[in-house]
Amino acid sequence: MSEGVSSSQERGLLQEALDRVADACWVRLPCERVTVMLADGEGEQAVLGIAAWRGQLGEEAANARVRSGMSVAGGVYASGRVRRVADGEHDSSPVPTRGEGGSFICMPLPLDGRVLGVINVRRRAGEPAFSEVDETLLDCLALFAGKSLQAAQLAFLVRSEFAQRALQGEGGPEAVSAFVHGEAQPAQVARMLAKSFYREMKAAGFGNNQIVGAAGEIIDQLSASLRKHGQRMVRSRS
Repeated sequence: MSEGVSSSQERGLLQEALDRVADACWVRLPCERVTVMLADGEGEQAVLGIAAWRGQLGEEAANARVRSGMSVAGGVYASGRVRRVADGEHDSSPVPTRGEGGSFICMPLPLDGRVLGVINVRRRAGEPAFSEVDETLLDCLALFAGKSLQAAQLAFLVRSEFAQRALQGEGGPEAVSAFVHGEAQPAQVARMLAKSFYREMKAAGFGNNQIVGAAGEIIDQLSASLRKHGQRMVRSRS
């Protein structure tokens, strides 16, 4: 197995996870449209772009970029709080809707205390409005979405020779087989990789501060990969 894994393979794993999220929302919450938006950047500088969708979506909407705090999606991303509206045409909230009628829910997409983006579901005007039960279901689906994207990140990471050595050293062939077949928990794999990483850094003569700094860099790189994916998706359609 090669040490390097191409960025196209990483994008493929993330896109598969995003498509599964969109499908789950589409099937379980009957609606006119589902969009999954990921953030590129941090805090107030973050920009949201659509990374997956189901239903009819025009080219302009598919390529739209939304800044943190601006519009409904940007406001939900910035606040981390869900927004459910019975009818967009008669919504009197301070942040206006995009001019479409009908009911919609905009839900934060969370992972370990962070917000990766938002999930939007919309019904056309005249159809029953989304209920509190629908909102609770979408909240559960959003939690599933965050973990699915995390699993895609780990699936990409585990293809490296370092990850293979770490899994073999910590859990043997059974650990590798469990991960390949989707039976291992992402948190379990992450702990195995962290232990192996620590031992190899210590064996190489690095001090504690240097190891902590390297670990922080890994976390930053993994977090950035999801945000950059949204930007790449937009560029690929332009």
